[in-house]
Amino acid sequence: MAQHLHAALAELVILRRFRRRKVRFGRRTGPLVFQLEPPDNHADNHADDHADDHAAGLEAIRSWPAEYYEEYSSVLPINEPCKAPPNAGLSQFAAELRAVAHRLSRPAYRLPLVFPRFEAAYALVDWDLRDPEQKRLAELGELDAELEEKVKEAIDRARQKILREVRKAIKKVVTNSYLGNLASGIVGLVIGIFGAFQVRAHWTLRWYRKKAFRRPLGTTEELVRELRRLLIEPGDEPSGNHVDEKELLLVKALLADIDAHHGLFRRLNRVRRPVILLPDVDLVPARRKIRDTLLAAYDHGSRGLRVHPVVVATSARGGAPVARGANPAVSPGELAKEIPALFARRKETIENIIAGGAEPVPSRLLPVTLGSGPAPKPPRRGPGPLTLTTEMFALVGVLGFLAYAVILPPPEPASCGEGLVVMGGDCIGVSDGTGVLMPELDGMPEVFARIEAENNRIAAKPYATVALMIPLQSDIPAVRRQILSEVQGAYLAQLQANAPDAAKPPIRLVLANPGRGYRYWQRTVNYLTEREPRLRVVAGFNLSLTSTWNAMHHLTKDLGIPVVAGLVTSSDFANPETQDRSRDPFPGLARVVSTTKEQAEALLKSDPKLAGAESALVADTRPLDNYDKSLRDAFTEARKGKKGTGVQDMTYESPGLEEPGRTPNRFQDFALNICQSNARFVYFAGRAYHLKLFVKTLANTYCSGKKSYTVITGSDATTLDSRLDAEDLELIRGDPGGGRPSVSVEYAAPAHPGAWNVEVEKWWRKNTRKGSKPKREDLPRYLAEPQESLARLQHLIATAKIGPVALEDGRTIVTHDVVLTAHRALAKAVAISATEVPSRQDVKDVLADLHAAYRIQGASGLICLTGAGNPYDKALPVVRLDPVSGKLTFKGVAWPEGKPPNNNCVVPQTTS
Repeated sequence: MAQHLHAALAELVILRRFRRRKVRFGRRTGPLVFQLEPPDNHADNHADDHADDHAAGLEAIRSWPAEYYEEYSSVLPINEPCKAPPNAGLSQFAAELRAVAHRLSRPAYRLPLVFPRFEAAYALVDWDLRDPEQKRLAELGELDAELEEKVKEAIDRARQKILREVRKAIKKVVTNSYLGNLASGIVGLVIGIFGAFQVRAHWTLRWYRKKAFRRPLGTTEELVRELRRLLIEPGDEPSGNHVDEKELLLVKALLADIDAHHGLFRRLNRVRRPVILLPDVDLVPARRKIRDTLLAAYDHGSRGLRVHPVVVATSARGGAPVARGANPAVSPGELAKEIPALFARRKETIENIIAGGAEPVPSRLLPVTLGSGPAPKPPRRGPGPLTLTTEMFALVGVLGFLAYAVILPPPEPASCGEGLVVMGGDCIGVSDGTGVLMPELDGMPEVFARIEAENNRIAAKPYATVALMIPLQSDIPAVRRQILSEVQGAYLAQLQANAPDAAKPPIRLVLANPGRGYRYWQRTVNYLTEREPRLRVVAGFNLSLTSTWNAMHHLTKDLGIPVVAGLVTSSDFANPETQDRSRDPFPGLARVVSTTKEQAEALLKSDPKLAGAESALVADTRPLDNYDKSLRDAFTEARKGKKGTGVQDMTYESPGLEEPGRTPNRFQDFALNICQSNARFVYFAGRAYHLKLFVKTLANTYCSGKKSYTVITGSDATTLDSRLDAEDLELIRGDPGGGRPSVSVEYAAPAHPGAWNVEVEKWWRKNTRKGSKPKREDLPRYLAEPQESLARLQHLIATAKIGPVALEDGRTIVTHDVVLTAHRALAKAVAISATEVPSRQDVKDVLADLHAAYRIQGASGLICLTGAGNPYDKALPVVRLDPVSGKLTFKGVAWPEGKPPNNNCVVPQTTS
């Protein structure tokens, strides 16, 4: 049973330090990898019962990693099991492993750790020195300098990230701003002085001298030569199940970093072993490869490390076997005797092989079932492996701490406003308008005050709560303005929903800040559910990140709270268009904006020349950013089969949403390559911050053979015009006669304030030219209703007294439509359930009905939801940043289906 497994793992990770452990790995033997599998019930003669039992057992196995993480993430260094694409290959392997390293280096209960060896190894993943030409250059030694620089930069980058987090921690402790800056400055100075006098990239990589390579390495130059050899020559080091040398290097580096940071002789407060969870290795090839590479590393260079992580994989029974030496499955209660027994069998087999035997050595993979089995015996009372004196000192310390805690309880997180607390440099929590976020931003106090007043006005009525969950803080001026626009849009929708003639119920609007990048979403969701008993819908969600995906999945799947999503456009954030709703990752999700894939397809359909052969692709490969990946996949598909494309794909890895890293250097190389090709159109799959850097670099690169470029990108570009200053605009205008091409940017925006007036005018001209005199009622609904909705929104803006409202980037319009969609679902649920405040389930049940007669008349276009909660054939304004005027100009409306929906917006039946 699961509790038996937890008890065994508790001993392996040393969860309780003062108890004798019976389940352990030996120093000389190295570790094992556990693989959880459902029990074998074939002995049961009842086929139906067997099928049900098997399905139940498999479901328990699939859900175990998430349950274990939820229970132990606050006390153990452990990686979070997340959704992963079923892709193989080195890049996916590296991304999965980096996600593990990132979580292990940032445990919840202490300051973050530096994993420099892994960062250095990860920097080499993109290198393909087995290419004949690069191999020849490497053998001549011409790449050594660049390789050495790349390793050093990777290590420095890892240190800088940790230093920033340390500074934030210091500022939390030292409340005085002057002292906080002084203390963090001293830490930075000490680290800087220490770094200046050490042999950089030498002490940090001391592990390589004895754990990974054939001979001791005394200098950085020797290290680089050995790395080059490892990358060029497919090694003679046996590596098990066809493990690639680069994959083995990544795993060894991670194991060495874990060894450096954990264990009784390294850090007394880090004696607990890390846990690596590898869910569904039978379904995710990259995780199975990680498992096999760990097994290979344990059999060779990494066996002698002092500390090993506890690795637990999950699989269907027989779904991911090892190639040789498979072991029979055991129950968790048998681990105490089966672990030493397995090592004894391995030793005996090796001795037989030396004597001439041919039996394969038993694998280090030990299958474990969650079926029946003897429960582990309770640990022996009394002294454990440490001395009685040590335990007495520990007891005195505990009693002293408890006495201190009674006298002076630990302080609560510092408040930063009504309903808001300080967490890691962010002001997170839930505000009903009373606590103001970014109060220094013009317009933010006004709109918060209006939300508070409206909430107070309806407090005595039977209201339903709608929460807007978006990151509500930023240091970037363009992002701060877009946050203000989204809050204003939500309030304007609240006013419309609470009007005297509006359908019931009125909505109470609260603002939920999950922190930058949704990093504290769990705590914010807890605050929401605790403080808002009438919470019926969570709306918003504007960043396609893995943390956002986890938040939406938890709300819809685990808590059963409906979600209306806005500007999350990655395809990963949409339920599949199938008839089987039981497999939806987000049951109860409604989306208002088309996916990035649909945006790209609609944009290219609207102007065939954009999908021509003379193109290039520049794409960000940063892990955990679903927007970049979705846009990259869409553009790659668009270029497929186009003969004579301008230049091969160019990729970079940015360090963060708003961080440059080395991307400007990469962009200079890209611009030169594009200039030498026949490409006139550049597909850019990246964030707005890096888009700005790219278009400036492209415009500033001398290219006498080109007059202009058109950069095609996604909806994150809505903030681009506000990021470019007058000097930037002058730069992208170019000087075609002087060898500097002009650069324009086109993308499918989620909304545009000028779209409907222009489209209606086009319709009038077209139909009047035919000799007819059309009437207003002849205007198609897909034009008339959005035009009327936008006019109502503009009227509300004029009377709402919230200061200037910018509609150009579309975010006010879209967020208005998101909250309006939530209210439409609430109103329909009231009508069906005959209650004043419908339940969450009532709201979920009506989402699939919001089309045809129940369509939402959004200011961004008609919103007609499919059974999966996706917008059907949603209008997409095509916007162009004109280099001459420096303004966003509206080109026309594109439709994902290639044409507008029918007049009643009836969603056709899906067949899949």
